[in-house]
Amino acid sequence: MIRHVSTVAVYVADQDEGLRFWTEKVGFELRAERPMGDARWLEVAPPGAASALVLYPKAMMPDWETRRPSVVFEVEDIEATCSRLAEAGVSFAQPLTEMAWGGFASFLDPEGNEFGLRE
Repeated sequence: MIRHVSTVAVYVADQDEGLRFWTEKVGFELRAERPMGDARWLEVAPPGAASALVLYPKAMMPDWETRRPSVVFEVEDIEATCSRLAEAGVSFAQPLTEMAWGGFASFLDPEGNEFGLRE
């Protein structure tokens, strides 16, 4: 039986830049860092979360452009989360909008990948 999503790959050109973005701006923690040939296996996640993002090097995945992630993070207070991310310099693709099912916003990482936020 499947218990939870373990990891979702996010393809990055620069693993160090991706790691700084997710840990310093978004507030995730580094869960795993292991050698992987010329790169590293990097997992980042919200503190206490069961699932993590893998910051996977684009250079090791020639078809990365067709493998865009579709990730939505659930948050406790969407207004506070959007404010904190904006203050940290995170760019938003869609500002906080009230939908029929609740608040939603989406932000961009340095690679242009879009990530959703919902309450």
